[in-house]
Amino acid sequence: MSGALERQRWVAALALAVAAPLPLTGIVSWPFLVPFLATASAVVVARRPVSSLPVWLENLLAPLILVVVVVAGGMRFGVLRPVAQLAVLLATVRLFGCWERRRTTTALAVVGLVAVAGIASSTHPALAPYLLALLALVVVGTGRLETRALLEEAGGGERPGWWPPWRLVAATVGIGVLFAGVVFVLLPRLRSPFAVSPLGSRPVSGFREAIALHRFGEIKESRVPVLRLRFPGHEQANPEWLRLAGATLQHYRGGLWAQGRKGAERLIPGTAGAAALGESLPGGTTVRAEVELVKASDVLFAPPGAVLLEPPESVAVMRERLGTLRVPRGLALPQRYAVVFDPDLVVQPPPDPEDTRLPAEPEAIVALAREVTAGTGDRLAAALSVEQHLRSSYGYSTALFTDLPLRKDPVKWFLFEAREGHCEFFAASMVLLLRSLDIPARMQAGYAGAERDPEGGFVVRDNHAHAWVVAWIDGGWRVFDPTPADGRPAVASGEGGLVFRLGWERLEGWWDRWVLTFSLADQVEFAAGLARLVTAHRDAIVLVGLLAALAVILALILVPRRRAVGVAERRPADSRIGRELRAAMAQAAARGLGGGASWTPRRFAATLAHDAPEAAAAAAWLVRHHEACVYAGGRAPARGEVVAARRAVSRALRRPSERPAA
Repeated sequence: MSGALERQRWVAALALAVAAPLPLTGIVSWPFLVPFLATASAVVVARRPVSSLPVWLENLLAPLILVVVVVAGGMRFGVLRPVAQLAVLLATVRLFGCWERRRTTTALAVVGLVAVAGIASSTHPALAPYLLALLALVVVGTGRLETRALLEEAGGGERPGWWPPWRLVAATVGIGVLFAGVVFVLLPRLRSPFAVSPLGSRPVSGFREAIALHRFGEIKESRVPVLRLRFPGHEQANPEWLRLAGATLQHYRGGLWAQGRKGAERLIPGTAGAAALGESLPGGTTVRAEVELVKASDVLFAPPGAVLLEPPESVAVMRERLGTLRVPRGLALPQRYAVVFDPDLVVQPPPDPEDTRLPAEPEAIVALAREVTAGTGDRLAAALSVEQHLRSSYGYSTALFTDLPLRKDPVKWFLFEAREGHCEFFAASMVLLLRSLDIPARMQAGYAGAERDPEGGFVVRDNHAHAWVVAWIDGGWRVFDPTPADGRPAVASGEGGLVFRLGWERLEGWWDRWVLTFSLADQVEFAAGLARLVTAHRDAIVLVGLLAALAVILALILVPRRRAVGVAERRPADSRIGRELRAAMAQAAARGLGGGASWTPRRFAATLAHDAPEAAAAAAWLVRHHEACVYAGGRAPARGEVVAARRAVSRALRRPSERPAA
């Protein structure tokens, strides 16, 4: 295979490899992705180098590509998507003629940009082994291409069948992983309950208390367990008991829901070890739920009607103004607590003016609310009409990207353009529709539904994350859930594939906790722990540091000496072919053809090619195999071949009359 064809195939193969995450994350639309995949596939299987496009055609395509990206959405959907689609189209053009030396580097650069887009939009744990495999492929491909370039410059001809040694590949990948780990731990980051990229990548599964509707398209279907709970004395649990609120959100501005005004008080357990959260209804029936928090969180989840809390042992719990139960981050898991709740009650502070506040230019929302509730006789009927309208007139979707323009209000976009979305769009829309009818309403976020476990309890997982509405009706708060049935989590059995599932759950839990949601607080805790470790073992660390410094000094002294004494034994390739090459170079220098510090093997081969053509072939052979052995780990030729090549050079140099005159 020629060097040009091999370069072409490696560049195209890397292009296909970096494109692997793109169809799964949705960061690149199929009309952009299909030409890229088709071109890369055709180039990688071509039997001869593919010519580059004419310059005039590339110049014509450049503005056309920009126009296509702008027409497809431009910056309306964030930054990452248009950059990724632009990179894919540019890479498609640059793959033509990628075997040319001047185009190989630029083609690889654009392919690298496509790789960054694919990686930045991925959150699945499978990303880790994919990155390891991609790094190994890059190392192997780079080794092949660089060795080919060295051998071609040394004298051309067919290259030996050389691949980078597996130890070199493994060591390079290992060093890359270690370096990336250190950089990941040290780089600054912004903490978010969901690790949502503001550039449009899909979110991480789990609880989120600040809902930015314009920043994500799906709640990842992760099966990582968050809570385990049971209801002692109740063999059959009402599905509504499995609605667990983490936060109540009241304030809406520019597509972002938050808790609104702050304020918190510390809960002080009474003599029975429980803290009061509210009062149950007269004659109401209360239920006790025993909860085990198994995934890191800084809130405790409880049913909307929680009236008593038995907090985790030795943990300070703060209750914020709207009922969020806040605990310190970084608690050792699992944390166990109990909640007594009234299923017919919603414990919330009375409404205030913020609960009827609408966004700017609410006319369209007000008109829709009046149209939907026309003919209803009271507030409860109006709220039920709004709930039913959203359930029946809009579709549930967990698409990776919602195509929500950044400058549009997400609720208006959902109600009047998209007409499909996930639970948070439904809940947010119902809150604003009720507020337009002067009905106070808030959004609650947490979990709903669960999976039964073999011991009679329930497991709440990431994919049970949900959002719903509480509205003030007839002097009290009531729960409404406007999400269609196919989007509301339910109670499911937990049978089948238990061992594999548990192992995968642990992996996903580790990935979500220590990679996707690794926050600034975790960095601070890591630094504090490291400082405590250094303080506690200061003397031992100083002793180890001195011993390490001594070992380095001895290595710097002994290793060069050993290298000078035993170079022949430790470098058999150099002792076999290098000695003969140096002898030939010395003979040529003695004949006045070179010498000095600049007298390198390549300079030697080039000089003989000009001044002693009869010795050029043998000299090029010596130089080529010497470089392959010393720099590429290749196998040395037979000793007889090496000696014969050196003698051929010597014979040619002894015939000065046949050399061209200087």
